[in-house]
Amino acid sequence: MVFNLDPLDIDLDFARRPYRLGDTITATVTFMPKGNVEIRKAALNLMGQVRRTKASTGRMMGMQGGAGLQGGNSFTTTDYVPMQQLTEQQMSTEVFCSTQIVSNKSLQKGEVSRHIVQLRLDRKLEKLQSLSREADMLQRDSNSGLSIDPWWLEVQADVVMGRDAIARRQVEIVGALKATT
Repeated sequence: MVFNLDPLDIDLDFARRPYRLGDTITATVTFMPKGNVEIRKAALNLMGQVRRTKASTGRMMGMQGGAGLQGGNSFTTTDYVPMQQLTEQQMSTEVFCSTQIVSNKSLQKGEVSRHIVQLRLDRKLEKLQSLSREADMLQRDSNSGLSIDPWWLEVQADVVMGRDAIARRQVEIVGALKATT
């Protein structure tokens, strides 16, 4: 069995401008095979990096050795270190919307396959609404926040007998949960 490590190049092009929820991103996706390639499926995804931040202040307790006592025993004392601020961040990559480009497509070496794809940024993206509610709850606590940045478009192609091909380009989404901390 031969496994092609780099069977397919993908070119992703779209208008480089700020987009808002409700807009449609029209992208041109070009598949350029380096040999005979079978694509199980390919999709265009809107992705974002979700960052949850929580800052807290706390007391650090430290241990310090004490003087030795008769009989070889020693004791320890704790020292108080006042109010150190700790910041905890959790990051995850999320797919917000997706549209299929092709399914079960065979391409021959040198055959270029170009597709015009439209990805609608629905105003009611369920995942974005859920994150917006979470951000509103966190906003009540001045030490917590949620943001989505950066955003990018990603084409993922599931290739038979080869490494899956991916192309990414950053995109600006206006008004969709920027830094809130």
